[in-house]
Amino acid sequence: MTTPSSSQAINWFEIPCADLGRAQSFYERMLDRPMRREDFGGEPMALFSKVDPATGGCLVAGPQRRTAPDAGVRIYLDCEPSVEAALARVVPAGGQVVDACTQLPQGMGYIAHVRDTEGNTIGLHAMAR
Repeated sequence: MTTPSSSQAINWFEIPCADLGRAQSFYERMLDRPMRREDFGGEPMALFSKVDPATGGCLVAGPQRRTAPDAGVRIYLDCEPSVEAALARVVPAGGQVVDACTQLPQGMGYIAHVRDTEGNTIGLHAMAR
């Protein structure tokens, strides 16, 4: 058995979308952070802002990338300073709140679930409500 080279269990994530511009606008508005457009091998992507060392991720476009709501892996995005602040921006950005803010046990913070403009259910996490 080899020793892991990183202490992070996740090192990249992709959120599928049919309309990259619409999805990028939603995530920028909800998280109140800019994203950066890139083209990797002919595939347009919008990268989430991060400060290294951190897990990277992006939105990736295309009808073949589309999944059914609540299918597949659930990711949780950092929405500091608070879950409630991000939730307040979900509907104006074109999304839907699926589950309201819930406190996690033992000082682990708060979570909520939202549906983005592309039908993906995404978790939000922050240490403050």
